[in-house]
Amino acid sequence: MKKTRLDRQQDFLMGLLRPLVYLWMRKDAKRKVILKEGVSFRRKEPYVMLANHTFMFDVIHVPLRFKKVPFIVANQSLFKKKATKFLVTQVAHVISKNKGQSDTQTVRDLITAVKKGYPILIFPEGDTTFFGETNYIEPSTMKLIKKLGIDVITCKVKEGYLSKPRWATSKRKHRTAELEYELTIPKEKLKDMTVEEIDQIIKKRLYYNAYEDQKTKMVYHPGKKLAEGLEDILYICPNCEHAFSMKTDGNTLFCDSCKTKGFYNPFGFIEGFKYDNLVDWNKFQLKFKDKLLDAHIATEARLFIMHHDTQTLEPKGDIHLSYEKGVLTIMGGYDKVIPIEHVVNPVVTMRRDLSFDFEDASYLITCEHYALIFLRVLQQKY
Repeated sequence: MKKTRLDRQQDFLMGLLRPLVYLWMRKDAKRKVILKEGVSFRRKEPYVMLANHTFMFDVIHVPLRFKKVPFIVANQSLFKKKATKFLVTQVAHVISKNKGQSDTQTVRDLITAVKKGYPILIFPEGDTTFFGETNYIEPSTMKLIKKLGIDVITCKVKEGYLSKPRWATSKRKHRTAELEYELTIPKEKLKDMTVEEIDQIIKKRLYYNAYEDQKTKMVYHPGKKLAEGLEDILYICPNCEHAFSMKTDGNTLFCDSCKTKGFYNPFGFIEGFKYDNLVDWNKFQLKFKDKLLDAHIATEARLFIMHHDTQTLEPKGDIHLSYEKGVLTIMGGYDKVIPIEHVVNPVVTMRRDLSFDFEDASYLITCEHYALIFLRVLQQKY
């Protein structure tokens, strides 16, 4: 299949911009690359590359060294935001997907890219980890791999999470990332494997716990506001089990209910609480689904309506978003009462963009606080 004019334009622009992107990524994080047997950055034939998603810019770091730039699957909201629309439609090889649903058009676009001779890059978790552990992986990815029948390369991304935690509102120093590439399933082996066997291999290969890795490496990431942002994802105190009592100030984390006080240290561990890491703390708070559903949650936010036919965002202004007793309520520049059982495809992108479908509309809500917690009310997958 021949390349289109847009394909050639993107190839040219990506080649032109590559030196600048190299400099940008060198400033973003000190990168260590481990290239195992069977992987070459100069490879020409198509392949599927899968990577775990630990921080925002790993989508740039992971494919950066490959001479032939792959097509990357990204959330559809990037195609509608002014800041990113030109980049993902005219410069980079990007294929749109709604992270909350299986998209047959996305699969068709990926197959077309491979037929043109391009590799493809997928982050099968669908989103960056909030807690430092590999997220739920969509099983539909394994069916696509089986269908394509080409080499499967994996890149395990390490260290990036603690360098740039998704929940954090401030920067860390000494940011690092380790990228380990491996030919995980050769195409000759793939044809004799079941989807379930592929699934087991990929999940094992991409699993990563940032805190287990950090216990041996102890990379130092100093900062003055290291704890700020934790209150948006830690909603149950492990000492008194009170909901929505966690507060932060600088490097300090404390419970407003039992007055327990802790400290987020430069190595990414929490001192003073029962759990010293977010992976274990999150597993603890997941047990309190009923308490979460019984709570009252509220934040100031900004609302946009996404129009898929024109690839645009329609701003609706500042709103007050709240949840109580099974109902989301939007008040302000736009008023809507939404029973949560009728919400479809909920997902959080970036740090605080909550999006979902309800009736005939697609909503994008940029929350000041609690975007992940609103998502937890709507679904359990993340």
